[in-house]
Amino acid sequence: MKNKTKVLLISIATFLITFIGAVYFMVMNPFNIKIAPLVPDGRQAETGKRLEVSFTYKKQRLIASSQYAFWIEDMSGNYIDTVYVTQWTATGGFSYRPLSIPRWVSAATPEDMNEAKIDAISGATPRNGHYVFTWDFTDKNGNPAEDEEYRYFFEGTMNNEDAVIYTGIIITGTEARVETPVPAYTVQDSSYKRMLSNVQVTFIPG
Repeated sequence: MKNKTKVLLISIATFLITFIGAVYFMVMNPFNIKIAPLVPDGRQAETGKRLEVSFTYKKQRLIASSQYAFWIEDMSGNYIDTVYVTQWTATGGFSYRPLSIPRWVSAATPEDMNEAKIDAISGATPRNGHYVFTWDFTDKNGNPAEDEEYRYFFEGTMNNEDAVIYTGIIITGTEARVETPVPAYTVQDSSYKRMLSNVQVTFIPG
């Protein structure tokens, strides 16, 4: 009888530990950043010339919020490619909410993209965490981008007209470079600045 009671108690303890662990993950996960890096479209290259943007994301629990895009243009302002864009805007949300990452919408013209292209560059709004997007120096058609300089944009709609954009110039070459772009906010005293933070852009020559 004692052995049966001991086995029963161990089983109950194991169940409780597993249950509490599962509940803790579901409750606390939105507030920690130990989540596997997001893979926007499967194009990240572990080797070779590439540009990486890393950042910390905190979802804003508001109706008109939490949309963002990272894209590339040449130095003349011509659109090259989107590395990642949140799915809601890319799949038609821009027509319902003109304030949703409008600079990306203007540059990328998602209304002209087919479903396969949108699927390749977009994904559902992720959980809170630290993420890395990678551009492999190909254009929207998959062709190698040959210029020596490009401009990157990282735009976020935090709450309606309350938005942020990070931008900078990519100078290719043989040396790796890291920069921390300065954010430009539409509302300087915004309460939502934590949505996109700790942004760092790294050029890796390969």
